[in-house]
Amino acid sequence: MLEKNLLLAAVTKSKFAEVRLISDASELQTRDAALFITKGVALLRDHSVFDTTIHSTQSFSAGDSIYLAATLSKRPLDRNYTIHEPLEVVSVDGSVLRKAVMNASFLVNEIIRNSVTRIYATKQRANPVFEDRFLLHYKDSFKKSSVRKDQPIFLVGEPPKGLYFIAKGSVFLTTEDHAKFAELYETDFFGEGSIITSTNRSKNVYAMEDCSLLLLEKQLVLDEIRSEIPLVKLVLSHIFNLLELMNQLRFSHLEGVPPEDDDETQQPP
Repeated sequence: MLEKNLLLAAVTKSKFAEVRLISDASELQTRDAALFITKGVALLRDHSVFDTTIHSTQSFSAGDSIYLAATLSKRPLDRNYTIHEPLEVVSVDGSVLRKAVMNASFLVNEIIRNSVTRIYATKQRANPVFEDRFLLHYKDSFKKSSVRKDQPIFLVGEPPKGLYFIAKGSVFLTTEDHAKFAELYETDFFGEGSIITSTNRSKNVYAMEDCSLLLLEKQLVLDEIRSEIPLVKLVLSHIFNLLELMNQLRFSHLEGVPPEDDDETQQPP
């Protein structure tokens, strides 16, 4: 549904976007703007992002973005990119970008805010306001389910059923190789990424304790997204791509142990 090239073409025609040719990496930091790459490659070493002794390099090329999360959250543009050839980008003014996201539906706005938080590996805070609005807005739509401790909620390779909201309890996420990398708690939600990117699940999610979950089905999430303007849709499509790139840097060195098989394990709807 979110075709990045078509969305970027639509945004490029707007008065708040500008095509720029960048020949020096320092030019990436000169404006309050998110940059959507159309040609060229920028390299980012993980030691400029995370305090780790294990170093790897992540490439950002056509179809990727630079400083999208920083611009949305008004954080410093201080990551150390390297470019070896001119980089063609579509530059979108930061104030316009933030205003568009602020005017999006509360669900889409929260999905974007949540993604930025995860990109920066910041501990998520309880969000009772979102919880109240979620419960009120979707009271006739969500499905309730209970999951016992250590049972899977979904596994790598499964098609997405929807977005899960944690009404009670907590969950943990693992990579395909079963390396644990995140925990989520009451008022957090998860599972929206695969819906937005139209892909199967790329992570495993298990109950860390007995949980009560609310499922907002895939079609309802898609209906919310379809009503947004092209700029907001472009942000959505890129923010999850960016999160995946940062996760590759963050978790590429992790090793995990598969959970024990349990024939009685049942997944929620």
